[in-house]
Amino acid sequence: MRNMREDVAPPAAMAGLDAAETGARQALAGAAGSRQLAAAADKLSTAIRAMAPALPHAAWRENVEVIAVAVAVAMAFRAYFIQPFKIPTSSMFPTLHGIKFDHPPARLGWLDRWPMKIGKWALFGEWYTELRAEQTGPTRLVQDRQGRQFILVNQAQHEFPRGMQLHITPGQSVYRGQLLASGIRTAGDHIFVNRLIWHFRKPRRGEIMVFKTTGIQHPQIKKNEHYVKRMVGLPNEKLQIDPPNLLINGAPVDRPAMFRRIQSAAGGYAGYVNAGDFLEQCRGVVRLGPDDYFACGDNQRNSLDSRYWGPVTRRNLVGPTFFVYWPLSRRWGWAH
Repeated sequence: MRNMREDVAPPAAMAGLDAAETGARQALAGAAGSRQLAAAADKLSTAIRAMAPALPHAAWRENVEVIAVAVAVAMAFRAYFIQPFKIPTSSMFPTLHGIKFDHPPARLGWLDRWPMKIGKWALFGEWYTELRAEQTGPTRLVQDRQGRQFILVNQAQHEFPRGMQLHITPGQSVYRGQLLASGIRTAGDHIFVNRLIWHFRKPRRGEIMVFKTTGIQHPQIKKNEHYVKRMVGLPNEKLQIDPPNLLINGAPVDRPAMFRRIQSAAGGYAGYVNAGDFLEQCRGVVRLGPDDYFACGDNQRNSLDSRYWGPVTRRNLVGPTFFVYWPLSRRWGWAH
């Protein structure tokens, strides 16, 4: 206690500790009885406690320290080892699912009502949602350049995701608070990405890759975001698409087995599709440089990928996906 606290303890506490220590040594060295030894020990204990008085709200302080350490460790893992991501779109369907909406059941079940709906969302990522009018007036159904649908009520704009059930007729007048649409919203797959492994080995064909869009030029791409695609082309390769097959150096790709599944155009897959601005500029033949990787979504009919904006450079790679951790579904577990 002296070594730990002598630079911050009050002088009176230090003097009390010195006197108590001297008294304890004298009691031990002399012929004091048990009562005298016990009294000396009590004085020494009191002096030690005076050196480090109890802090106010000690329990709260301890809990905050534990939480701070836990958060620091978690952030360190996120920064250097394992990082979580979520799949927002359907570009990797059916391997990975993005956010989707479905028609609600004819009659809501008990799991779709409070408070059970919280448990359903926590486990399965499903949530019953309603879209209600913010204003009173006639309705219009419009679509923007990205293909998103909206219900307009006067000046109020309500996004109407595909898959939700529409409860009005376009042009119909509605009142404020009226139900416009409803549906079951299912969260996209949440994945863990290994940020470390590509520092020890080269990326492999077929891995589900996470990369940054920094420096990628295309009018539809989101700047400085993270995208999730499958790595299909490696450095110094010649890549072509001969629907439904992917050709590397003139030969169809059949390993790993996932490529055979995609090229079978069965089970929800459409095979590889020869489309995109970049492929058109290259006249269908892509020659990758020494640091270039070609990224494609498994859902070739609905994926903005390297076919449109070109290869991904090595410095943009983050790591491969290795685990789907939420929500619980048939895809939960190790990622293919």
